[in-house]
Amino acid sequence: MAVIIGALIVIWLGLSMSAAMLRWLGVELHHLARIIAPLLLAVLETVLFLLAIPGTELLPESWHWPITGSLIAAAWLINGGVSGWYWYQHRPPKEAPQAEL
Repeated sequence: MAVIIGALIVIWLGLSMSAAMLRWLGVELHHLARIIAPLLLAVLETVLFLLAIPGTELLPESWHWPITGSLIAAAWLINGGVSGWYWYQHRPPKEAPQAEL
């Protein structure tokens, strides 16, 4: 359980700390970068989980790959959800149909 909770904290800290650091540095990402950044973070977390979890002694051997796969899925769902939420909030408005006179 500690591995799962720790990994979810890593996902949360990755999102919140990277956003806080960018704000602190005064960096403003343009629209496409704000959509891509959480997905790049998911790639980084995928690599981290693939390297760290299968070799841990905190889990039984038979749990290594199922937990690794679940955490990778969680990273992509959470980071993808953040990316999708930003896109949804800032998508261009649809043009209203023009009435012919």
